[in-house]
Amino acid sequence: MSMTPENFSPNLEGNGTSPISGRVYMSKAQDVVTSVLATGSAIRQDALHKAKTFDEKHKLRANATVRVNPLDKRFGLSEKFNVGVSVVNEEVKSMNQRLQVSDKTMAAIMAAVKKLNNTGSTVKSSRYVTAGTACLNGSKVGFPS
Repeated sequence: MSMTPENFSPNLEGNGTSPISGRVYMSKAQDVVTSVLATGSAIRQDALHKAKTFDEKHKLRANATVRVNPLDKRFGLSEKFNVGVSVVNEEVKSMNQRLQVSDKTMAAIMAAVKKLNNTGSTVKSSRYVTAGTACLNGSKVGFPS
C-alpha cells in the first residue's frame, strides 16, 4: 500500500472520516497552490511589461550601450574578461584532473542514490509503515506486536 494523494486521508476532525475527505483536502490544497502560482506568474509578467515600457520610454539600455561600447573598445574589457574566463576554466579543468573531483563527486552521488533506494525499499517493506498506512486509510488493522 502506497501513500499517494488518492489514498491519503488525514483525520483532521478525529471522527473517523472516510478516505474521500482526504481527497477533498488534497484537491483544495492543489487549488490553492495553482492559484498562488498563477497569481505570481501574472505579477511577474506585469512587472516585466512595466520594466520594458519604462526602459523604452527612458532609453536606459540604449544609452548605457552607447556609453559602454566606446569604453569597451578603448580598454578592451570584453577581450580581457573572455581571456580571464578562459584562464579560470583551464585552471578548474587542470585541478579537476589532478584531484579527480568530478569522479569523486559522481561516485558520492551514486552511493547516496543507492543508499536512498535501499532505505526506501526497507521503509516500504516495513510492517510498521504498512500498518501505519492502513491506519491512515481508515482500516482496522492494528500495529504489529
